[in-house]
Amino acid sequence: MEGWRKFAEILEITKELEETYLKLREFFQREGWTQSDIEKPPYYTAELMDLHSRIKPLVWDIERTITDYGFNVDGDEVHHYIMDKISHIDDITPLKKQNGNNKRDN
Repeated sequence: MEGWRKFAEILEITKELEETYLKLREFFQREGWTQSDIEKPPYYTAELMDLHSRIKPLVWDIERTITDYGFNVDGDEVHHYIMDKISHIDDITPLKKQNGNNKRDN
């Protein structure tokens, strides 16, 4: 494991981002949204805007923390690391299917 990744894991620097992203996905589930709804939201609530507005600053904080500690890391590497960390949340919070079936595919 690369040094910066080990550093990130030990400090759990993605924890707040993961928690916020989970809340966002739970909002989508509660509202019965599909993937296409996320891409073009049918409406915006204060809760949605609040959660969405937290994401980018948290990503910037993660990137800045890694570089502030002296790791020379490409931004794309950090982005992929972050996406890997939050991708499991999509699996545990499936969205409504276009056909209205919200059951998980097995």
